[in-house]
Amino acid sequence: MNESGGEESWPRSVAHETALPAEPIFPAEGDGLRTENPSAQSRSYPYWAWLVILLAATTIVGLQRRGPREQVRMAGAEMMNDLQARYLVGLSQISGQAAVLQSSPRDAFGGDSLSRGLRWVLLLSDAGRHDAAASELDSLAKLPVSDSPEQAELLAAVRSLAEVNRQGEPPLQGLSPEHVRLIQEQFGWLGRLAVTSDQGESSETRRQLMGEARRTAGSFMGLSVVAILALFVGFGLLVCFGVLLATGSLRFRLQCPTGTGGYYAETFALWFVVFFALNLGVGLVVPSSFTLGASGVCSGLSLLTLYWPVCRGVPAEQVRRELGLNWPDQTSREILFGGLGYVGGLPVLLVGMLLTFVLMRLQSVLAGPSLLAFADAPMHPIIEPLARGSWLVRLQAVTVVLLVPITEEIMFRGALYRHLREAFGGWGKALSVVASILVSSFLFAVIHPQGIVGVPLLAAVAIVLAILREWRSALIAPIVMHMIVNGVTTSLVLLIFS
Repeated sequence: MNESGGEESWPRSVAHETALPAEPIFPAEGDGLRTENPSAQSRSYPYWAWLVILLAATTIVGLQRRGPREQVRMAGAEMMNDLQARYLVGLSQISGQAAVLQSSPRDAFGGDSLSRGLRWVLLLSDAGRHDAAASELDSLAKLPVSDSPEQAELLAAVRSLAEVNRQGEPPLQGLSPEHVRLIQEQFGWLGRLAVTSDQGESSETRRQLMGEARRTAGSFMGLSVVAILALFVGFGLLVCFGVLLATGSLRFRLQCPTGTGGYYAETFALWFVVFFALNLGVGLVVPSSFTLGASGVCSGLSLLTLYWPVCRGVPAEQVRRELGLNWPDQTSREILFGGLGYVGGLPVLLVGMLLTFVLMRLQSVLAGPSLLAFADAPMHPIIEPLARGSWLVRLQAVTVVLLVPITEEIMFRGALYRHLREAFGGWGKALSVVASILVSSFLFAVIHPQGIVGVPLLAAVAIVLAILREWRSALIAPIVMHMIVNGVTTSLVLLIFS
């Protein structure tokens, strides 16, 4: 009985699980399976399923690297550069221009990258630091990429603008139309600001750009305060969770005694292939303006693969329960645990974020001085349409980021995690939980399009989700937390980038 007096849909203790005989790591034959329906005593093929999973994951990662990844990376870099420029300009307006520019690092826009270095020159020149801008230009002229005609022309345009600003002439009059166009096209928001450097707040265009900068800086400062407070609360929740777990006051509810894990490996492999094929078809036949919405529909259709274990003889009710699709009596409490899981998981997400920054920095150092020397930022392809798309595209994007967690949780923390817990059952409870969390979280992270540098952050999210699944057994809390993660990210993108 649970706290409310109703019948529990899961056992209250894990003692029964540890008392069961250890299962082989990959149960294949039906003789040892303990299912609730004798018709389910058929052979499962987890080895073949894992071969399909690994091949599908390798294919997805390979296609992502060979696909429009470069365009996504360039678009992400442009958005981050605009964001950095708006933040620095806005902060200079709030706290004092000279102090901000002197305390900001020289490589605020990427160090040796010519593109970001020129952005730094535009910022210095617009702020009236003409000597510093000239010195930076001399350093950038020594980069190898400046020898190409396109980059040489861009360097010449910025040098002309810096000289015009030094002499106090209006940029729109002192620069050639070609140089004005080139600066605005290549440097986005900062380029538009740079060509109005002589107009001051009397210009409607410059006043609007400065307003955007102040809003960006103010948003960052406010979000920083909220994030710090949330981290403190999250750390406290995480410590309490660990203490309760260590003292036995809190127990993991998930149990995997039935021996049907191989069927869920097959289910996950089938879903993986179907989901990939459907999305590939969407990219080929659906107009680009409706691709996001169609992807969301495909995500829902792919859940039809959940019928596979039923076809293999496992009762539907048993499948529902073992995948965590049971509906607890106190659903509101599960929703609350999903929210608490997000807050309590923030310290874990912070560790993942720090590791991501380390990988970004390492990749930037290894890339060497070139136009593409900037770090391969873990930018999801959906970010750009969400930030810059039409209202129809944004509506599709918001719908997708809020509904896709249902599919991903059912398959990753439902089918895949349930299979892994049983597959590693012979290792003992603790090692089974740890190994299952790590394997499922790594696979979850690596198939996302953010690239290798995004793996630590995504894996950190997946680890917290898997712990929630292990603790609550039902998937409601992980789904709620996943929706919160996507919802917070979406809100930040709309607030900061729009």
